[in-house]
Amino acid sequence: MCVRVRAFELIVNASCACSNKPVDSNPNAKKAKTGLLKLTWAGESDTEEVVFEVALGEYVQQFVQEFKAAKAVAVNEGQVTAGATHAWISNYINKQPISIVATPEMTPVENYFRQLNNVQNIDAPENLMDTYMARSAFEYNPQTLKSVKEEWIAKQLEIKKSEFTEPRTLTLLCGSWNVNGRTPKENLAPWLIPNEHPELPDVYAVGFQELDLSAEAFVFNESNREAMWCAMIEDCINLDKVYTKVKSKQLVGMLLCVYVKTVHIPHIRNVQAVVTGTGIMGMMGNKGGVAIRFRLFDTDLCFVNSHLASDSGRCDRRNQDYQEVVKRTLFTMPNGPPFTIFDHDLVFWVGDLNYRIPLPDSEVKSLVKARDYQKLLKYDELTVERNAKHVFVGFEEGPIDFYPTYKFDVGTDTFDSSEKQRTPAWCDRVLWKGAGVKQRTYTGHMVFRTSDHKPVSSLVDFAVQVVQPKRFAEVRQQIVREMDKMENECRPDAVISTNLAKFPDVKFMTRYTQSIVIENSGQVILQFRFIPKLDEKKFCKPWLRINPPVGMIVPGEKATVELMLMVDATTAASLNTGEERLEDILILHLENGKDYFVSITGNFLRTCFCTPLVTLVNTLRPVRDLTQPAAASSSSDRRTKSQPPQPNLIDFGESASTPAAPTSKPEEPKKLHIPKELWRMVDFLFTYGLDEDNLFATSGNEQSMELIRECLDTGLPFETMPDAVHSISECLIRFLEALPDPVIPFVHYQRCLDSNSNYTLCKQVSCCERGFLFFFFFCSRGCYYCVGLTQRFVCWWLLPQVLTQLPSEHYNLFVYLMAFLREVLSHAVTNGLSAEKLALLFSAVLLRPGPDKTRDAASTKKASNFIYHFLLNDEEPQFAS
Repeated sequence: MCVRVRAFELIVNASCACSNKPVDSNPNAKKAKTGLLKLTWAGESDTEEVVFEVALGEYVQQFVQEFKAAKAVAVNEGQVTAGATHAWISNYINKQPISIVATPEMTPVENYFRQLNNVQNIDAPENLMDTYMARSAFEYNPQTLKSVKEEWIAKQLEIKKSEFTEPRTLTLLCGSWNVNGRTPKENLAPWLIPNEHPELPDVYAVGFQELDLSAEAFVFNESNREAMWCAMIEDCINLDKVYTKVKSKQLVGMLLCVYVKTVHIPHIRNVQAVVTGTGIMGMMGNKGGVAIRFRLFDTDLCFVNSHLASDSGRCDRRNQDYQEVVKRTLFTMPNGPPFTIFDHDLVFWVGDLNYRIPLPDSEVKSLVKARDYQKLLKYDELTVERNAKHVFVGFEEGPIDFYPTYKFDVGTDTFDSSEKQRTPAWCDRVLWKGAGVKQRTYTGHMVFRTSDHKPVSSLVDFAVQVVQPKRFAEVRQQIVREMDKMENECRPDAVISTNLAKFPDVKFMTRYTQSIVIENSGQVILQFRFIPKLDEKKFCKPWLRINPPVGMIVPGEKATVELMLMVDATTAASLNTGEERLEDILILHLENGKDYFVSITGNFLRTCFCTPLVTLVNTLRPVRDLTQPAAASSSSDRRTKSQPPQPNLIDFGESASTPAAPTSKPEEPKKLHIPKELWRMVDFLFTYGLDEDNLFATSGNEQSMELIRECLDTGLPFETMPDAVHSISECLIRFLEALPDPVIPFVHYQRCLDSNSNYTLCKQVSCCERGFLFFFFFCSRGCYYCVGLTQRFVCWWLLPQVLTQLPSEHYNLFVYLMAFLREVLSHAVTNGLSAEKLALLFSAVLLRPGPDKTRDAASTKKASNFIYHFLLNDEEPQFAS
């Protein structure tokens, strides 16, 4: 079994009994080895045996919800009277996993689209740091090509959708509320029940922010508030069991819940949920977005709930958070590129967007009192940024004719009277994108006093497309006839725009794109695909992505193939050492035709990222100044695969063009105790960032981080840049994350986890094994100076026994980082950090499992506990010479 059967049975027994007789689980289920769970239901008039296949990682709660929803549908459709029989489960027998509910009968049209886009109710990965680029190259799959014709037909059907569909108008209520960490106390009816409209909405999409502000929720993303607030919603809207929950999803303090009238459930499919954190590594910070998508009838809907950067004067930061959510929110598709937010017919976006009104507080309050909202909206940051097309391009928002929803004294209707006296603003908004939406109401709800925000709601009519089966069959048949007419005995032929793609001066973590245009110059439909070279499984190197890798082109038409190149942490190490080069040959194959060859070449600029510590501490000059390494294939002293790369210690002194004095004795290269690049970042943060609010909890500016990486690689001084502190703090994290062997090497990972809960074990070490040391640092001006680590900068502690076995460069770096983090914690009052937060973040980069291993929640806690001990100990460390 992929889940704990005992817990699974307890939930099933508690939640799924639908007759007067108890539910008995087959005891053989506990012995199952295949991932199948066999259960037997004993009803009043029948007995059914059902086999369920539970995918790895799937939540038990989701499984139970499917039962409830399926039963509700069966009862509603008249298939069964409640509690009498279990005929409704027949939809599950001997079938593949289905979407949120069983569909009693599917029309041929719905079945066709379902087969084309068979995405089930799944949760996408929650930490999508590099979703734009695949972690591994696209692998060739023969089954993919077999479906390319059907996919092409589906695209033609999408183009002609208006010929076989007709619109149906439904209603939707979108709501957003920042609850400021409060638990539900007030009846939600004034917010969620539109009294002025007699009929309840067909769909609810309700978003919360700051659901849980506790350290446990922030650090470990664990909270029981989701069930609490979902129950409050259901108590309000679902008194007569009218609604079924399609999906709810939480990320730290953000929660998005979507409910649909049960009568529409049979027409919902392909439900997915994705979370996107915009803090460093997608972990820290209570900011980001949660998205839920599904197909209702023949219309793709996407709902987004986001919480963007707070505080006045940080409009650019909010814009970047929005862009990050848009870029990194991707819904996986089975045989094609992922769906983005904007690949849907309708998008509804709610949340605490935190855009402010940059006017004096007294002036804003005066205009609010006079209800002169139109004048205020001219200065509203979101309005200004939308008009400038910086964010929410193409979105619409209804007229605002209600009080600003932020910020109030809790329990009152009085604007903030605290010392900060934050200026009122419309932080909480509802926007949409797509055709056929008509807003009925848009309002804030002043009656709620639980939080320092007031909730907002928007009631809209929206149109979904409903397929007409007879007309659909006619249009599809027409498309197939046209395609068959074009196919004959002629061989396909094509003209490609280029057979060479050059990427000069490629930098680490920078994306580069080039295009190849393929034109069908023949008389038949052309099917193309990229195929792997002989004895290879992947048709391109891991630093390259091809989109699309397969396609179909009718005569006279063209298709554009994008070649996207990015060297990330998984590929940079071998390029740094010269074991690999940015060179590849793509084979473009025409079905029943010839092959074309496309050469890919690039010049990778060496980077300090992904470089081993032993190399960095033995390299005194910037890595970009060193001679670029030759490829392993052309080296006269080629290493075997079993031999690890050796540190490159070339070019430490003067330039090679400077003749050396014949009598001078060659000096031994000096060795640093920590990498100079890491010292530069820590020194900057120590000087300018210790009091920065949300240090290590807010991600940096992408353009600034690119400039910082360039400065580290070339030795240039850091220049003035936006969000410098946050950008350098994220670069520091990324630097540690990219080390080929982490600060605590892989071989010691499990020992550290095993000692995490034993404080004594974590602190055992013989002090005399290490001698005291002053660090010599290399500054950006090229000179050396000696810095004694004073009591002000570091509090010493005893290190665990395992650390004394580390190589000296790893040991010293761990000591140095712990000293710095303790200094960071001494400024916790101003930077808002805690030992728990820092331990979670830095344990993820300092203490990592092997490259082919993953870390579960239990390991994450253990690793965090291990680092936590060193952040709170007051003993003196001793450094390795």
